[in-house]
Amino acid sequence: MGEWSEYFEDFPEENPDNWVNGQFNPCLPAQLNKASAQQADASLVAHQLKLIMNAYAKLEQKAKSLVATEDCPQCGLTELKTYQLNATLYLCECQDCGIYGAGQTHEEALAKTAGAVGEGLDWRDGAFY
Repeated sequence: MGEWSEYFEDFPEENPDNWVNGQFNPCLPAQLNKASAQQADASLVAHQLKLIMNAYAKLEQKAKSLVATEDCPQCGLTELKTYQLNATLYLCECQDCGIYGAGQTHEEALAKTAGAVGEGLDWRDGAFY
């Protein structure tokens, strides 16, 4: 005797999943699976759209809080961006090499960034956030 799935293929009326409210309906499981897959796809698209919208909102907020763009003490490029995140928190981060520093003032954040030269700090690693 073969597997149960083979038995149910030969005798679909024996499969309890093919009976709905006392009536034999072998197409219903396929329809339910298709509907479930479509719902899962729609949920995934909605989730991806929400992630994109959140990322855009964060970028927009970050752009509004930009205070200055200066030369980076580590790589020398004009890619060191300073953000004022709130009244008492400034964040410097280089868009090229990734070095960063934070402080209560713009000057303090710059000093901490300069002090971190050679330590291998990179804001893109997610260690700071």
